[in-house]
Amino acid sequence: MILFTYAVLQSICSPYMRNITLDVTRTLAIVLMVIFHFIYDLKYFSYVDWDIPDGGGWRIFRMLIISLFFLCLGASLSFTHHTKFKVAKFLKRTSQIALAAFVISIVSYFAIPQNWIFFGVLHFLALSSLIVVGLVRHPLICLLIGLGLLIFGALQILPSRWPFNLLFDGLPHYTNDYVSIQPWLGMVFLGVPLAHWYLFKYDPLAKVVQNANESTQKWLMWPGQHSLSIYIVHQPILMGALWLLGAANLYISK
Repeated sequence: MILFTYAVLQSICSPYMRNITLDVTRTLAIVLMVIFHFIYDLKYFSYVDWDIPDGGGWRIFRMLIISLFFLCLGASLSFTHHTKFKVAKFLKRTSQIALAAFVISIVSYFAIPQNWIFFGVLHFLALSSLIVVGLVRHPLICLLIGLGLLIFGALQILPSRWPFNLLFDGLPHYTNDYVSIQPWLGMVFLGVPLAHWYLFKYDPLAKVVQNANESTQKWLMWPGQHSLSIYIVHQPILMGALWLLGAANLYISK
């Protein structure tokens, strides 16, 4: 109850309303992402031989995860900037995402040069934020653009690597964490009308969280409120832990 009360007070005192449903949805996306990457890392270190991320079921699982993230991005931009464009807040957040994306590209270029990440989830989040933020006060336009991009992507009129296939030579044939601009930009646009939808706008999960105990409130809300930090640090932690486990097993077996 204390955590929920704090969140409500924070939303009242802050320049925009904190939406508990949005935080919980982001928490769900974070949990699913960590599960996905943990299984991917198990395969990377040869603990399992499952066809992740390219197997049919794993592809659908990844699509679900990034759909949640991109819808939440559109909704978050709408909640934050629907009354007034908060330039400093937007530039700070977007620059943090862009910097993290740049670091991931540099690290992956040296760690896995054959599959380095030139345009992954964080790159997409930064670019789509710049594109969508100017239309957050126009949910109908965003709805039409979003649906149009989804249909356009489904028709596969342009290659999935557009426009990178036209701009750059020498990009890896297969890259980890790639997100195509179409159709996925459509999901960010669809997050804007979702935020304007009265059922979502009036925070349907707020009462559920309010009735939970303090520990449950924390685990439902905290990851969603710190999603960028978790996104950045979780893979080094997972891969480091599995590497240490493998090294320990090798040492014991000698």
